[in-house]
Amino acid sequence: MGSPDLNIPHNLPLIATEDLEAVNATLTSGWIAQGKAVSSLESFFVEKYAQGFSCALSSGTSALFLALKGLGIKTGDRVAIPTYACSAILNAVYMLQAKPVLVDVLPDTFCLDPQGLNEVQDISAVVAVHTFGAKADVQKMIDSHVVVEDCCQSVWGADNESLLGMVGSAAVFSFYATKIITGGQGGLVWSRDESLVNTVKDYRQFDGRTFYEPRFNFQMSDIQASLIVSQFKRFETITRRRQFIARQYLDALPIGLSFQKGADKTDAVLQRFVVIAPNVSIRDRFQKHMLDGGVNCIVPIMRFELLHNYLKLDPQQYPVAENIADRTLSLPIYPALTDAQVKLISNCIKNFKI
Repeated sequence: MGSPDLNIPHNLPLIATEDLEAVNATLTSGWIAQGKAVSSLESFFVEKYAQGFSCALSSGTSALFLALKGLGIKTGDRVAIPTYACSAILNAVYMLQAKPVLVDVLPDTFCLDPQGLNEVQDISAVVAVHTFGAKADVQKMIDSHVVVEDCCQSVWGADNESLLGMVGSAAVFSFYATKIITGGQGGLVWSRDESLVNTVKDYRQFDGRTFYEPRFNFQMSDIQASLIVSQFKRFETITRRRQFIARQYLDALPIGLSFQKGADKTDAVLQRFVVIAPNVSIRDRFQKHMLDGGVNCIVPIMRFELLHNYLKLDPQQYPVAENIADRTLSLPIYPALTDAQVKLISNCIKNFKI
């Protein structure tokens, strides 16, 4: 039987003993649907931000949909989103029957380009994604636009002294299986605006109402919430481990390979560690080199997944995103990696010949 270190997956959740105990306590409590654990998660966020209101939901997609709905986005409104992003963002906009307006991204952070945003007209809202943990420049957007901060890949990341999510009108989060904190699925909206969060909660509470409006069951279960809260209690440990792994990779990177801006920050909260190769040929050769060494890496967003390509728009209008899609590779960075696995991955990176 081969060594387990020789088949390292790109993603793997770390479920600790405390997580099992928290979930088991919910399972044996007699209440597993939305209840006390969901309320505890919502309170956890309000305490962390020291203000505001929050609503836990079934996914990051439902969180973005309802945050935009809470801002009054309606049929025909134009919502600016980065083209280098998950298609779930596109889905959330279409769920409102709004019109997505795609904007290219910056070559270093992969986040929405504020200058490109200034070149589009009649925008009702902007979704600023903190991509893989890098910080979108929301401050350059809020003077002219209503902004939702997508913190799905950067939960509780910091920008100087402030938590990401505090500058925009609302922040959305995801607890999908590959995220920094996970419940398998799940999402959340946080905002200073009580009316916005009340709109979100009104839509979530679809049953037993005295009057009817179309609503949908976007509730999170207490099973998910208990797992999420348990992991948040270890947030510092989880993020420190990710930062440690990132430093090992940075030290191992050969000349010719670079990395997404922010990965070298000591306070970075990284969902992914993304390496940038000079071109697609070297990127693909690097991926094969890592796989031959027992390390599974992924292209974080393939060219065909770029939102402008899904919508069959002219790729020449989005040159940065096209370039990033061809040159990037994401390495394993989850806390479940052992020290031996981190060393193996680092050595594999170091031994790559450009």
